Amino acid sequence: MPATMKGGGQELAYEEHPGEGPAFLLVHGVASDRGTWDRLVPLMVASGRHVVTVDLPGHGESGEGRGDYSLGAFASALRDLLDDRDISRAILVGHSLGGGVALQLAYQFPERCAGLVLVAG
Repeated sequence: MPATMKGGGQELAYEEHPGEGPAFLLVHGVASDRGTWDRLVPLMVASGRHVVTVDLPGHGESGEGRGDYSLGAFASALRDLLDDRDISRAILVGHSLGGGVALQLAYQFPERCAGLVLVAG
């Protein structure tokens, strides 16, 4: 079920599926949304994984935010989402632009990255 988080001048739409082990944060590509992962999420949830999907600022159901669509701003917004959900570390999975965002998040906040998966990054 979709939810929203407000913080740091951002409104992010996300879905969280609690499970075991480290959280997987799935980040979509440009001009897309968290629906990118609709075929994968049920498989991960069925295997008991903790999964979070998010609409980046300016995408899907998320607000436009501060108008800063840089990789650094996206990474900071995702860090805020992790903070809001009380997730200390996540396995970052990024597709296309989401791969760049995941890399930037791992670079800016290495303590938050439990792993990194890039799909057509």
